[in-house]
Amino acid sequence: MPDYFDILIVGNSAAGLQAIRTLRKHSRELSVAIIDREDCPAYSRVLTPYFIGGKTERSNLFIVDRDFYRDLGINTLFGRTAVGLDAEGHSLTLDNDRRIGFGQLLLATGAEARTLAVGAQHSCVLRHLADADRIEQHLSRARCIAAIGAGLVSLPLLSHAQEQTEKHLIVGSGRIFSRVVDAETAAILEERFVAAGLKLHKRDDISTITENGRLELGLTSGKTLAADLLIVGKGVTPNTLLATQAGLKVADGICIDDCCRTSHPHIYAAGDAAEGQDFVTGESTVQGNWLTAVEQGEVAALNMLGHRCHYEGSLKNNITEVFSTDVAVVGYCGDNAHSTQTSHNADCSRFRKVFLDEKQRVIGATLIGETNDSGIYYQLVKTRSPLPGRQILSGTSRHADLVRHRETV
Repeated sequence: MPDYFDILIVGNSAAGLQAIRTLRKHSRELSVAIIDREDCPAYSRVLTPYFIGGKTERSNLFIVDRDFYRDLGINTLFGRTAVGLDAEGHSLTLDNDRRIGFGQLLLATGAEARTLAVGAQHSCVLRHLADADRIEQHLSRARCIAAIGAGLVSLPLLSHAQEQTEKHLIVGSGRIFSRVVDAETAAILEERFVAAGLKLHKRDDISTITENGRLELGLTSGKTLAADLLIVGKGVTPNTLLATQAGLKVADGICIDDCCRTSHPHIYAAGDAAEGQDFVTGESTVQGNWLTAVEQGEVAALNMLGHRCHYEGSLKNNITEVFSTDVAVVGYCGDNAHSTQTSHNADCSRFRKVFLDEKQRVIGATLIGETNDSGIYYQLVKTRSPLPGRQILSGTSRHADLVRHRETV
């Protein structure tokens, strides 16, 4: 395998995968290599809770197979970690001391799960496939599970555990999904999850962990929980070490412009490690969702190919199932939106809340109970459109009418 590539990609998830597809769509001549510490084809992190809970086979997690890379003429360096970057020298050093030169580089290095200061044999994070395998082994034998952090890791994992398993969620703030949904939506979800058997411990934290066969968790409230498994879902930290050591501009993530270019003209970044502009607020943010990573990976690849392409900014876009309840969050859904419109049908457990700016344009939406129309709200936000009518909230509008609206805005 050569030691120089026209384009080198670090990271084999959504951003890196989309970059490969885009590069090969436009060029078969450029030499391309991809590096990733996991020795396997790209897989879906979104599906790992379903595998852990026995809802799908492990093989279904993989988005592509090894033939995908071979057929596209992509050199793979899987099972290797990039440990050094010489930006001016256009070279990358791997953990086996191999140096690889590049013409252009895409840093799609992702993020790592935050851990607790005090760990335990029976505590787990979920970020990589090895984490999913480990949790799956523990979960099948667990009579009681505790989780800390009420985000998009802890809650789906708890919900996919066996029905008879006792489930506790420790939340430092006063509500679940505090970084994802507004207070009203959180309250509705909390009520449903508690009714499904979840035991909530809000405004609480773990102060001590004792392990003697089982875990004994001492909480700051003074309560004690005995559990067989602790899931740590305290968020993630972008992998920025390579960029920092190379002197690239880094804030919370690797700073990128609207071309997904870093502070170095031949180095790009995308996905959970990249910090760019939020589409709604214009603020710099690490969005950290699959769709943003795909979009940024495509924009970065096009610009590396010389196609002038601008990214308008990222949007929050999360769809999940928790305790048999479908939940979707699109765009800005904060408590301080200019105005909102809400539809709540208790008979069919359907809830819609749309967030509007001062011009009454849609800037975000939360959907509970059914999420098939989340794409419509995504388009309304991206086209800076007004809400077409309350029929879209109630679900009475015909699909053709909504499609016509999308085509004319």
